[in-house]
Amino acid sequence: MMGLPFPEESGFSIHFLDVRSADAAVIRCDGYTVLIDGGTYGTGIETYRYLRHMGVEELDAMINTHPDSDHLGGFSEILTRMPVKEYWEGEVPQELLPQTEEYVLTRKALKEKGVPIRTAVPGETLSFGKVQIQVLGPVKKGSDSNNNSLVLQVCYEGYTVLMMGDAGEEEEESLIEAGCSLQCDILKVGHHGSNTSTGRKLLKQAAPTYGVISVGKERGPGEKTLQRLEENNIQIYRTDTDGNIVLHIDGEGVTFTREKDKEDSP
Repeated sequence: MMGLPFPEESGFSIHFLDVRSADAAVIRCDGYTVLIDGGTYGTGIETYRYLRHMGVEELDAMINTHPDSDHLGGFSEILTRMPVKEYWEGEVPQELLPQTEEYVLTRKALKEKGVPIRTAVPGETLSFGKVQIQVLGPVKKGSDSNNNSLVLQVCYEGYTVLMMGDAGEEEEESLIEAGCSLQCDILKVGHHGSNTSTGRKLLKQAAPTYGVISVGKERGPGEKTLQRLEENNIQIYRTDTDGNIVLHIDGEGVTFTREKDKEDSP
């Protein structure tokens, strides 16, 4: 995971990290730093080094969209090396809680470091400076861990980023049925671009201009999902081909910087 030259501290940024077939995104604004998902255990140290390269010494919050190993696996590596003020997670049904080594290590690290664990519920808003993170879902119990993902609407100065976790069409439809406002400028595409996520109904409701897919080269996003995004004229960024991706929003509007662009420049 190589670094990027980072935007100025003014404005708002999300760094979508190249953690292969996993998820990790860093929000920065007004001196606050929030990590949404932590990648795998194997990429945890890389995420930590990336944060340090950014100059981050402490996380204001860790947010876990759901407890699959490719979303929380790297948290324990970060928790043992960096102070974290609070940890947010959704309410996952007991029968869907994993007993993986990554989950156990994360709970152990949270306990040892005394990090407060908070449950995010639909309708709740987390505030970090000018950034508002609204919890939209899950609005009802899903059939599996993915469809119990926290769905987050990240709002800054009139712009919205919709972060879908690993929600599939099952959860997407429950959000639509519940009347959730899903409109966004940037869509963090659900479940690494899987064909079972990012359905046409969601895209109609969300109507994003840009889509970001966190996915590994060994897997790649689903062809049907790419087709649906293209049909809706959504500009696509993906970590398997672009590397780390930085979204920056300020008074000039929305800009994206790709690691690939820096590698290709003379």
